[in-house]
Amino acid sequence: MSERRSEVGPVPAIGQHSSVTVLLAAASAVFFGVGDLLGGIAIRRSGRPGAAVSVAMTATAVGAVVVGLVLVVRPPEAVSVADVIWPVMAGLLMAATRPLLYLGMARGPVAVFAPGYGLTMIAVPALVGPFIGQHLTGIEVLGVLLAVMAVVLLSGEGRLPRIGDIVRSRVVGMALAVGCSIGMAGVLLTQADSAAGEVPALLVLLTGLVVLSTFARVRSGSVWPDPIVRRFGLVLGFTSGTAFVLSTAAYLRGSAAVVTALIALCPGVSVGIAWRFLGERVAPLQVLGGVFGVASVVAFALGA
Repeated sequence: MSERRSEVGPVPAIGQHSSVTVLLAAASAVFFGVGDLLGGIAIRRSGRPGAAVSVAMTATAVGAVVVGLVLVVRPPEAVSVADVIWPVMAGLLMAATRPLLYLGMARGPVAVFAPGYGLTMIAVPALVGPFIGQHLTGIEVLGVLLAVMAVVLLSGEGRLPRIGDIVRSRVVGMALAVGCSIGMAGVLLTQADSAAGEVPALLVLLTGLVVLSTFARVRSGSVWPDPIVRRFGLVLGFTSGTAFVLSTAAYLRGSAAVVTALIALCPGVSVGIAWRFLGERVAPLQVLGGVFGVASVVAFALGA
């Protein structure tokens, strides 16, 4: 697609982005960062087998309601077959990813898991992008590199991941799977059209809800989550639903590599909230990671 359809005029081709795209992606990182932290806390406090699936399913259901309400207020301009197929494929990937993401955050070590999935999700669209016409400018490449440094420092719990930790960790494979899945889901979403509005986001969530509820029923015989999961799931669903609306809007308007790199800065939000409200210590390296994160956002904004 060289141009995207719109009733108000042509929209820039895939691979380009504007300051609005950067703002949407950065805002989605904030909401995803809140959600990641809530998901990990919910699993730890629940302590039940299958809590990761229950948290993901509850959040997905609430998120679908949030996106559905947005669609009622702001219906799409037009929806094509491609606007359905690509988001459904992305939804299948995300359905498998969300439980693994929350489980990895709960199991830890976060110093290995978070940088692992963050760097992988940045790398996938950056590598795939040129093959689908999404080329990066020089300053955008700089932004991606700055985001890589930010993710490593923000997620490292005050230290850089050590080779021995990575080799011995049981979550490395999980981190790689989560990162590849999120990265590819972002690439798939860029193939939909911006005229579809929030429809792709809703389809991603509805697909995930069908898959997760089916899996939960087969695994435990019930899809009804426990009280702890319900409480956290309601808040998580609102934040993740908002994040899906924002991130999908960004993916429909810009390069998958740029948008994904910005979303991958979400660990900084998790760290900031944990420091402010949970009394966790913020290490100097994490503060430095925040500086790299801000620099990455500025680089992408300048490239807009």
